[in-house]
Amino acid sequence: MVTKRSIAVAGSIALVAGGVTVAGAGSASADTVDYGPSRVIGGPRSLTDHAQGLAIAPDGTTYFGSAGDDSVSVFGPRADGNVLPLRIWFAGGHHAETTIDVATDAMGNMYTLTNVEGDASWVLVYRPRYTPTTPMRRVWPRRPTTSLKVSARGATVGATPTSIDVFAPGATEVGPVRVLSGPRTGLAAGGVRDVAMDGRGWIWAATADAVLGFAPSANGDVAPAARIAGSRTGLSSPRHIGVDAANRLYVTDATRRSISAFAPTANGNVRPLRVLRGKKASINPREAAVALNGRIVTTRGSRAIQVFSTMFPKRPSAVRSVRVTGKTRAAKRKVRWAKPADNGGGAVQSYKLVFRKGSKIVKSVTLKPGRRSYTVKKSALRRGKLTVTVRAKNISGWSPKVVKRFRVR
Repeated sequence: MVTKRSIAVAGSIALVAGGVTVAGAGSASADTVDYGPSRVIGGPRSLTDHAQGLAIAPDGTTYFGSAGDDSVSVFGPRADGNVLPLRIWFAGGHHAETTIDVATDAMGNMYTLTNVEGDASWVLVYRPRYTPTTPMRRVWPRRPTTSLKVSARGATVGATPTSIDVFAPGATEVGPVRVLSGPRTGLAAGGVRDVAMDGRGWIWAATADAVLGFAPSANGDVAPAARIAGSRTGLSSPRHIGVDAANRLYVTDATRRSISAFAPTANGNVRPLRVLRGKKASINPREAAVALNGRIVTTRGSRAIQVFSTMFPKRPSAVRSVRVTGKTRAAKRKVRWAKPADNGGGAVQSYKLVFRKGSKIVKSVTLKPGRRSYTVKKSALRRGKLTVTVRAKNISGWSPKVVKRFRVR
């Protein structure tokens, strides 16, 4: 599924800086982007009903936790439409076990949060191509836990409605290294809905009326170092949070049906950097998750999930395998290429070919994103040594040039 993006900037002219569209000086609000998902997974074969938790790895592998049968379904990086999962994991088969949440780390390992008998929790950790009966290790939160995240460095973070536990990378059945709990934290007052930890060690918690941030050294009954709330934030009912590799904070809002991205240093009544919202996006944040590279997965209605490319795309990498075929005296030449290995997080919108003799342009053509070849007549070129430059373009700009030399007689 290929989608195009539209960007609306309120109260200013949109400028392009460093390959990212940003609001001009004096902007009245953050950028609002509205684009559809790159993939939608759903249908009878997919079994994507009753979402309980979602996770997405940087390569696009998507994890769907189902409240219907306490299972986790794994879909491959290119899964789209009514497709079967690659694998399905069940919560041990014990009638008293319930799958609560699912997460993944930078290596693609899967973490499942399972509650047992309503008064204890387990986090089971599996390798990317796991054997369901043999977890790599298990983490024991020691009290009922309602949400789960894993930091870029592998720390396991679990939250109850009133507290947050942090377990060291590689932890097994040992206690947490940090515990945030008590009246000064403000966690119990708003009730923790979701939790995340960024690459700096900051802990973020979404509550009913604010997003709270705790510094890397915070432990015990301490006040948050940051509190994101107020009219400028655009948040009405924060629900899910996540972070990317740049430590940007993503917050879903159930009332506004949006996903807002905030700067790592956000604090107070501040505007987000960017907001994904609109008819094309059709955000339904009943469940949502963010990968380190900024990919986003959310529920779509009650029976499907949708995967979005990053809200902060880069320029694509260079096109590959450029070649020119046809004999030097042939009436036509054909230029072929392969798409970039990395589209930068934004779909390729067009390709541009420029033919030159020396420094003089003799022909230029812009092609649709589905094209992988172009035939040019000898009469449109000049005799002698020529070059053709091939580039790809996404919403952020052009890829590096790839130049191929050829001769015409």
